[in-house]
Amino acid sequence: MDDEQFYPDWLYKKLIEDDLSWDKKSTLDLDSFLKKYTLHDSHWVGLFHHLAFDRSVTLAFQWDSFWLPDDIKAYSPLVDDWPYLFIKIDDVNEVTTANYADIDGINRAISGAETLDMGGAIHLAIDDVFGGQVNLVFKGSQDIIALNPDGSVLSI
Repeated sequence: MDDEQFYPDWLYKKLIEDDLSWDKKSTLDLDSFLKKYTLHDSHWVGLFHHLAFDRSVTLAFQWDSFWLPDDIKAYSPLVDDWPYLFIKIDDVNEVTTANYADIDGINRAISGAETLDMGGAIHLAIDDVFGGQVNLVFKGSQDIIALNPDGSVLSI
C-alpha cells in the first residue's frame, strides 16, 4: 500500500480505539437491518476483532448509497461520498474467512449477507463479488451505526 490515505482521519482513530458513537446507534438488530437494507455493492473497510479487550467484532463498510432511500442519503457515484456503516457484534465465538486471494488492490464489493438462527447462536455470512466469504458465529447483541463521510451520524 502506498502513502495515500484511503479513509478520513476520524475513521482510523475511532475504529482502532473502538470509539464510535454507539450511544447514537440504530434501534435495528442485524436481522431487521438486513431485511430493510442491503450491503450489496458496498465496499469492505475491514473486520476488526477486539481481542485485546473483549470478544466483539466490528464490521466496517463504505455503504453504497445507490441502494439507500433518498431521504436517508442521496445517491452519489463517488465512493468518497458514501456513508460508512459499522456493525458491532458481541460474544463472537467464531470468525472464518475463505477465498481471499490477491485481487491487485481492488476494493472488495459485497455481493450479499444473510443471517441464520442456529438455535442459541446466530451465523452471519457475507459474500463478496470476487468469491470471498466472511462467516461469524455469535450469541451476543448487535449494534449498528451509520456515519456520513464527515463523521456525523446518519439516521437509519
